[in-house]
Amino acid sequence: MNGHTSQNVRKMMRIINQSNPWDHLIVEDLLSADRFAEIKKLGMIEYDNYLKNGHNSIYTDHKNDIGYTCRAKYTKFYSEDIIPETNQFFKMLPEHRGFKGELKKLIHITINPPNFNYPLHIDNISRINTCIFYIYPDESIGTILANNPSRNDDGDHSAANKKSHWEQEVPWKPNTLFVHNSIPNKTWHKYIGDKKNYRMTLCCFLVQPDLVKHGKGRIPTTYVDIDPKFYR
Repeated sequence: MNGHTSQNVRKMMRIINQSNPWDHLIVEDLLSADRFAEIKKLGMIEYDNYLKNGHNSIYTDHKNDIGYTCRAKYTKFYSEDIIPETNQFFKMLPEHRGFKGELKKLIHITINPPNFNYPLHIDNISRINTCIFYIYPDESIGTILANNPSRNDDGDHSAANKKSHWEQEVPWKPNTLFVHNSIPNKTWHKYIGDKKNYRMTLCCFLVQPDLVKHGKGRIPTTYVDIDPKFYR
């Protein structure tokens, strides 16, 4: 694995700074064992909700947090910052798509069934920074990054229309965080199921709210305030 490592943010944390196929961070042991257990417990609650509510369902809990299932993928949004540990990483990456005004944090747990595949894409134009935290199971397939020549990024998750020159996986390991800043026509990535296990991640995005789209079947979004010191 190319890159350099740092251990100066937290005693148990290891930050791996990568430049191939484009700039990103891999943060191993992001949380203490106790904090990871808290997050995993939240995830398992949502796993039970996913099985109970079935496909194409929407429910709201007592905090007005929103959970829904769409195309077999379950997503639960949070109205509180359940993982502030991710806030520190945006400024560690040198390049991003640019933004105007204040950013908000968007947080959700996502559960994908074993055969769920998401094609090669670039995150929505509203997403300035993306953090994907691996939770469950112990073994799975991590995010796959691509060096891809496609130039059809429309700012709304369009699938790449050309074959990648090469791809590499951010290895799956619970309590590991994958971080990148979206760059148009460059930060192509995908994720796929392992055909055996449900795949659970906690996803955090720094977003420009006025660019978030609510059409195409999307549900209203819950935002979390974030101190501008983390992105200014």
